[in-house]
Amino acid sequence: MQTKLHINLTQGIIDVEGDVELVKAVYEDFKDQLTGHSLSAPRPSEQQPDAPAADTGSGAAPKPKKRVTTRRKAKTSQDAHSTIDPNAPQLDKSLDTSQLAAYFDQYKVGNHPERVLIFLKFLNDELGIESPNTDQVYTCYEAVDERIPKAFSQAFRDASGRKFGYIDYNSPTEISITVVGSNFFKFDLKKKDAE
Repeated sequence: MQTKLHINLTQGIIDVEGDVELVKAVYEDFKDQLTGHSLSAPRPSEQQPDAPAADTGSGAAPKPKKRVTTRRKAKTSQDAHSTIDPNAPQLDKSLDTSQLAAYFDQYKVGNHPERVLIFLKFLNDELGIESPNTDQVYTCYEAVDERIPKAFSQAFRDASGRKFGYIDYNSPTEISITVVGSNFFKFDLKKKDAE
């Protein structure tokens, strides 16, 4: 009686065909490797179709199981803050801007990067908001009745660019004032009463 054995140690295939004693002897030689390899081998539900099991000579190979794959939506860091869009800012109605007009009117402002810096300083220092977002800055623009930049997010990129460097703008919710911005605010930003 002829017996056939097929061993696939991750494509190190060994085919043995012969009488039962020969196949058993070869199997005994590789038995330790098979049990050691089974710990790192894929689970039966994840087995690849080209890895058939041992055949005892019946001639019919078992049908490979189909793998069922499910797709999951990858989460990004912006999913948590998906409601804040710097290109379509919204009013933050919970923000207390009652003292902003007096704070803002102290300074002689020339451009949007300076406005963004003043608004961020107000949010940090006066309201105690450590990580202000673009919607809160937009609310400040509205509260002091200042012209809002056409490309709102560009005002943040300009304020963080090489020319000014007042802020670090990583995302709509990750905005911080740089040392350059802090120094400009303290020493170089012109106050109206100093005229």
